[in-house]
Formats: sequence, C-alpha cells, structure tokens
Amino acid sequence: MTASLHEIFESRSVAVVGASKDPTKAGHQVVQTLLAAGYLGEVYPVNRNENEILGLPCYSSITEIKEPLDLIVISLPGKAVITVMEEAEQRGDVKGVVVLSAGFAETAIPENIELQRQLVEIAQLAGIRVFGPNCIGIMNPDLKLITGFHPGISFVPGNLGYVTQSGALGGSLLTLALSQPKPLGFARFGHVGNMCDVSNMELIEEYGNDPKIEVILVYLEGVKDGREFIRVAGQVTKNKPVLVLKVGRTEIGSKAALSHTGTLAGTDAVYSGAFKQCGVVRANTMHDLIAGAKAISMLPKPHGNRVCIFTEAGGMGVISMDEVEAGGVLELAPMSQETCEKLTALLPPMAMVCKPNGYVDLTAAAMAKEFGDAMRLVLSDPNVDMVVLNSVPPTFLPAMDVAQAIVPAIKEFGKPVAACFTVSQAMAETRRFLEENGIPTFDAPDDAVRALAILIQTTFSVSHPLADVPAAHHPILDRAVLEARHLLEPESLDFLSDNGIAVMPHVLARTREEAQRAAMEMNSPVVLKIVSPQVIHKSDIGGVKINLQGNEAVGQGYDQLVNDVKRTIVAADIHGVLVVPMAQPGTEWIIGMMRDPQFGPTIMFGMGGVFVELYKDVSFRIAPFDEEVALDMIKETKGYRVLQGMRGEKQKDIASLAELLVQVSQLAARFPQIKEVDLNPIRVYENGYSVLDARILLDA
Repeated sequence: MTASLHEIFESRSVAVVGASKDPTKAGHQVVQTLLAAGYLGEVYPVNRNENEILGLPCYSSITEIKEPLDLIVISLPGKAVITVMEEAEQRGDVKGVVVLSAGFAETAIPENIELQRQLVEIAQLAGIRVFGPNCIGIMNPDLKLITGFHPGISFVPGNLGYVTQSGALGGSLLTLALSQPKPLGFARFGHVGNMCDVSNMELIEEYGNDPKIEVILVYLEGVKDGREFIRVAGQVTKNKPVLVLKVGRTEIGSKAALSHTGTLAGTDAVYSGAFKQCGVVRANTMHDLIAGAKAISMLPKPHGNRVCIFTEAGGMGVISMDEVEAGGVLELAPMSQETCEKLTALLPPMAMVCKPNGYVDLTAAAMAKEFGDAMRLVLSDPNVDMVVLNSVPPTFLPAMDVAQAIVPAIKEFGKPVAACFTVSQAMAETRRFLEENGIPTFDAPDDAVRALAILIQTTFSVSHPLADVPAAHHPILDRAVLEARHLLEPESLDFLSDNGIAVMPHVLARTREEAQRAAMEMNSPVVLKIVSPQVIHKSDIGGVKINLQGNEAVGQGYDQLVNDVKRTIVAADIHGVLVVPMAQPGTEWIIGMMRDPQFGPTIMFGMGGVFVELYKDVSFRIAPFDEEVALDMIKETKGYRVLQGMRGEKQKDIASLAELLVQVSQLAARFPQIKEVDLNPIRVYENGYSVLDARILLDA
C-alpha cells in the first residue's frame, strides 16, 4: 500500500544514506542538522566505510537497520540511488525517500533520464513516495524533522505551509518569515525538486486537508498539468488562502503564432488568468509573499476594501496613496463629514485631514494621546474597512508611547490595521510589541498597502471550476482538417453562426459580377476583403476595401483588390472576395483563443483593431467558463472604462460581450481541433455587437 504524505511528514526514523564525516558533504550536514535541531525520532547514518558519524553508529546499508524505518534521505550519485531504492523495496517498511542528489532528468541526458525512470518504477512497485531528485525534502517543526541543510532555520510552530520548486529560495522564504519582529512560524515545508513523484499540486492538496495549516505559500516555476492545477487549487482556496510567487514573468509565447492571441499570450499572462480563475492570489516578490501571509495570519478578515491612510509623515503617506492607486485593489475610505470634522478639531492645526478623503496626516506635532484618539475616530467610521498606519516618531515622542496608545483602539474595533514604523533598530522593540498584539508591521508603507491588498484578495476570491465538455465535430472543421488547412474567413463565419454566434451577413464573391450583385442585395455601403489562405493579416497588404457603394465602385474595388494582392503575394491562391455590409462606427475589441501547453484552451479579451499588439490591454482565462468569469475578464482591462461610457458616450452592451466570451470559451472546449481563434475587431454598441473579422486556425 502506498504511503500517504501525512505519514512521511510524521516519520519517526530517518536513514541518511551517504552520511559522511566530511563537514563539507551534504550527507554530513543532514545528519548534523537533524541532531542540532533535536529531531524527536531516530537517525541512522549509512556509509559502508565508516563505523561512526557524529557519535552515531554507522550502517553499511539500510538492510542492516533492524528497527522500523520510515524515511530515507539519499545523498549518493545516480546509479547508487537505484541500489538504495531496491534495498528499500526489499525492506517493505519505508514510506518515503528524499533524493538530495542531482544529475537526473533535469540534465536532459538520456542515461540520466533513464535513471529517474527506474527510480520511479521501483518506488511505485514498493509503494514508496519520492521527493526529488535534486531537492532538500521536508520539514516538520513539531517533530523537529528536517531533511535538508538550509542555514538559519528555527523550528517555530505556526500555521504556514510551504511548497517550493527551489530549495534555496524556499529556505530563504522560510528564514524571511522567521526573521519578522514576531517570527512567523510554520507547520510544513516541502521542496519537490524534479517532481519525479510528489508534485507541487499534490502538496497543495495535502496542505488543504491539514488542519494545522491555515495559509499555503507556493514558490512556483511551472506546472505539468495546468487544468489539474486549477482543479486542485480551486478546491483548496474554498477553505484556505493560497499565495503564489510565480517566476518566469517574461513573455515566451510562440513567435511563430499566426494570430494576435498567440503573439500576446506569454505564458505568464496565462498563469495570471488561471490563478484568478481558481482563487489563487499572486505575489510578485518574496517580500510581498511573506507580507501577505503575515497580514492573513495576524489580521481579522475585512468587510471591504476601503482603506484610510493614517500617517505621521507626509512622504510615507504619499507613497501609500500611490500604491493604493497603482495596485487597483484598495480604495480610499470615504469617511463621513462628522469623522473629518472631529479629526480636524482633535489634531494640530497643521494636520492634513480628509484632503483627499480617506487620508489623514497627523504631522509630527501629534502626541501619543492624539494618535490613540484619532485612531479610535477613524476606526469607528463605518466607511473605513482597514487602516495603514505610517509613523516615524520623532525623538521627543517615544515610538512605544504611540504603540501603547493605538493598540487599545485597534483591539476595540477589530478592523485590520497594518503598521509601518520604519526599519531602524530603534523601532525593533515597538514592532515586536505591536505584532505581539496582533498588528503586523512592515518595513515600508507600500509593503503595508500591498499586504492589505493580498488580504482583501484572499478574503473575497472565488474559484470557478472548469466544466467537462465532451468533444464535438462539425462538417466545416472536419473537411478542413481532412484537407490539412485552416478555415477561410467565410467558413469561419459560417461555423460561428452554426454555433449560435451572431455574425454579419456575408457573401463569398468569386467574380466582379457576384460582388456587385451581393452589394446590391445588401443595399448599403460594403466592405470587400480578400479570401486567400496565404493572406493572414489582410490590412497589412491592402487586402481590404471599405465603404464602397454603387456598382461601379464595387466593381473597381473588386478588381483592384485582387490585382493588388496578386502583385504583393505572387503565389497567393485567391478564393474570391468576401462582401459584408459596412459596420457602424464603434469601439473595437478582440476575443481570441489559443491552446496553451499547460492549460489547454485559453481565451483572451482586450482592446482590438490594428493596435492590439501595441496596447496589449488584454486579460486571459482558461476555457470553458461562465458569465461571471467573462465579466471579470472585461473589468480587468483598462478598456472597461470605455465600455462603461466616457466623455458623454453611453454605456456599451457589456452583457452581450460577456455572452460572446462565454460562447467562444465553449467552442474552444468542445472542438479540440481548433488551434487558434481571432475575432478582431469586434465593434460593441449600446445594443449588440458586430464581428468584423474572424480567423480560425486548425491543428491540420
């Protein structure tokens, strides 16, 4: 029977295979660290050339250990690891293995990849779980169990669970948390290394079921199965916050992509969309990750996102205000007129009160009592959900006096307050006092604002599960796949129409006369667009003629269009010209789809037209999704303000745009033969929309 991860974290005996007397060797350091930590279980050094290491009897192999053996830490070269695994299989009682050694599949060398395959095969036959290779393994402060050797680790029990793909970075996060004025303790730490067996997703799921863990911190380099990540994380975030530091933020989307979506869909943007979809909150730096965990661990849950900036130093207040505006998560609290008047009466004449509303600069003239009374006034205002307190108390006002004055007020109202009392050693005692009283402190004012933003996001995040949609077929797609080609635009429009998406009237004209006849029947100015598999971006080569009216203009437009394209692309296979009515003016948007290597069908939304790649005002989500997710995508873009109506413009039909996003997401999930989709531009009106151009690329 395969051991559970819980059993491995609770291991009562550890064999260190490759233990050494040489202090520079990893095998020595693991034994030394276990002993120094005071591990509550048994430690068995294994080295056939030694009789004793660090005062412990040494064994020539794990088969000589007569007592029960739960966990093995291996610090040996690749082939020797396989031998140890075979011995572990023979024993029958080993639950877990941590492979410290590198030199396996991460090298991309065929023989090393084969060694990792053999390792996994033996582990699966024996029911043994493997962390690594190339990892420092696990920590459990309750047992003082540690299988690695990161410096500066102290076993302070707490409610944090760490999942990391980097041992050094994970250990650094841990020590950063432990170095806070009141150390942030932890319940579990797991480094997954190569993830030949135990994965980051499995650890997240394990922590989600562990009652000792209340906040999950993840250092993420990538996932093997993005849709499984969304499933697992989406379940966990229903009950516990999951904070992720995801690295690799530069765009590495396919340069060969033929659609705007493929060009814009850097892997990082897709990850960000997936995180939002499953309720995961992203931190962009190590400090923000720990600051967010600190706020969640120490503060009550807020009722809303309205924050008062309560500052004793103008510069710090301005930094806080800038971060509130730039972050887009918090908003300044609209305090009542009564609160503003009482604060004005209480504070020194030079104080800046409610200018703007939600901002209070007490100035250095305020004394401790005024700090406490003003804090009480601010927190009593029902329009204030939380407070950022900035202070650099002058030499004539001891910082501890200020802290002792504000703590009773903060405890009275039970609202989140994040404090910045600068980073100097002079504030160390004050910061400890505040944190021991449940008020997290931060090194800089913008750190405090971002910590509260993370608290808000985890409090109000909602996960949206991905529905299972059965694969489907369509004759237009099947024919194109059989012919190993992409859809022509008329086929794309017909396919969209067949699947319930409203498209403009359109006619494929193969002759000048057919184009003239189609234009006459449409009884309006028309647009002519070249139809050729060799012409992807038509406007780039003059493959579009707009606002043509009358037989002569349409006929000349047809001839000129065909001749221009033939001159520009000599080998172009021209199937004809698409005739569509001239659309009414309107704001232009794009909806795209691509198949991400990790997450599968992925939808993009943003400002469209010819400048889409310049503005890059886009959002991503994983298909399929519902209207709530679609609305989140729309609101996430800067262009949302345009849709709401700006400078006298009326609000556009956001509901129909959201419905279109949902429809495209359903198509992406139902038809796996679709590789990419570009609906660009889409013009959105006060009522309805028009899809002006449609491109569908297939895995032909």
